[in-house]
Amino acid sequence: MRVEVERITGLLQAIYDGEAWHGPSTREILTDVTAEMAVYRPSPQVHNIAELVVHLTNWRVFALEKLTDSVTYDIILNSEADWPVINELTEEGWQEKLETLQDTQDELLETLSRIHTPKLSDPVPGRRYNYYTLLHGLLHHEAYHSGQMAHLKKMLV
Repeated sequence: MRVEVERITGLLQAIYDGEAWHGPSTREILTDVTAEMAVYRPSPQVHNIAELVVHLTNWRVFALEKLTDSVTYDIILNSEADWPVINELTEEGWQEKLETLQDTQDELLETLSRIHTPKLSDPVPGRRYNYYTLLHGLLHHEAYHSGQMAHLKKMLV
């Protein structure tokens, strides 16, 4: 009763720190990124790597909250909770953001280990989609933003 959940878990592991089908994993992209690189912004309209990392983390927290059936937790699109503004960052602060991203990865994998496939068809509290869509959306979201981070990193290396 866990086959589909295990497939999603495998994809989540691969995209974050395994052999992702599309190229480097998120963790591989973030290797050797310094705080200075993380806040580099090529133009005012572009999110920097640090903002992208926190954005990914925030939506992982959203998924975790919903997977534990939170009805009240929400992120309003284009709010500070969705897209924080980060213009300055110490190395220590940057490492904390990377650790928080890793922590949400670990927590997602642990949470998914307790979920059975039938739950994937259940509606997400407060949303018009089910858990299957939420989790696949999380995967697509990470691939998209990891590509942005890879592009920004290439501009700096």
